[in-house]
Amino acid sequence: MMSSRTEQKRKLKVEREQREAERHAAERRSRRLKLFGVVLAASLAVVVIAIVASSGGSSNSAKIGKGQGAAQVNARFQGIPQHNLTLGNPNAPVTFVEFADLKCPVCREYSVSAFPTLVSRYIRTGKVKMVLELQHFVGDQNGDSERAARVALAAAQQNKLWQFADLFYLNQRDETQTYASDPFLRQIASGVNGLDVNKAFAARNQPTITQELQQASTEFNTAGFRGTPSFAVGKKGGTLTPINYNSLDVSQFSEPIDKLLGGGT
Repeated sequence: MMSSRTEQKRKLKVEREQREAERHAAERRSRRLKLFGVVLAASLAVVVIAIVASSGGSSNSAKIGKGQGAAQVNARFQGIPQHNLTLGNPNAPVTFVEFADLKCPVCREYSVSAFPTLVSRYIRTGKVKMVLELQHFVGDQNGDSERAARVALAAAQQNKLWQFADLFYLNQRDETQTYASDPFLRQIASGVNGLDVNKAFAARNQPTITQELQQASTEFNTAGFRGTPSFAVGKKGGTLTPINYNSLDVSQFSEPIDKLLGGGT
């Protein structure tokens, strides 16, 4: 009888342990299923985000197709007279010359910081005319800057140089990269209102444009400049004086202009 009770207890213990093991196994399966559900949900979320990002990227690419900031740039220059390299009233009492490279990051910084104020304060009011002398130092080994400058000067033949240059700066990339390809330059040019892009591309290798590049380089070297952007300012028909700036704050450029204008804007 004693043996029977002992055997019965042993069986009950085994059954209890089996049930406990089954319960733990069921709990582990349940946890795995829940974990799988969380991972699956996270994966789906990643896929959705990727799809949205891809869609958003496509939309952004479409915008950049005509040069990001094209509307802003076209509005900035609307109604301002322009002839070849010169922006503004041809009879303005003060001439302001900028020597710049389209791939130069400091030139871009000037273009987005001080330049818009100078345009609204002095160019639109007819007090100053600006002349842009394009250089091609950055990426000279692969011809990137020169390719960009040539299309810009071809745009100048249609009196659209300043829009092209300004829009290029807004879409400028890393100066160490080679990116001024024909497709990129066409994107920029297509964002300039009224510019015949095909005509500009057909004209970019004309001898006259080569001469303009050489002339700009000669003027840069004659002035003793060593980097871009460099600036010179003077009264109409007079001697141009280099501007020694130590920041890109608009005051660095407005002060010498105001002196030539007689102390007021």
